[in-house]
Amino acid sequence: MNRAGYTNKIEKLATVEQATERYKLGRTKLMQIAEANGAVRRIGRAVRIDIPQMDKAIELY
Repeated sequence: MNRAGYTNKIEKLATVEQATERYKLGRTKLMQIAEANGAVRRIGRAVRIDIPQMDKAIELY
């Protein structure tokens, strides 16, 4: 089974796995920060992290 290759060149929405790699945070801490700052986008069952919003949240954190 091939593992998906992720890059840090995501500009708008990223999967949770891509965001954990980008910010070097664990899933739980990432989701806490994202939810507190409105960076979580849910499209059906899919959960995405809004990168520009998360960047602002990380700067404040």
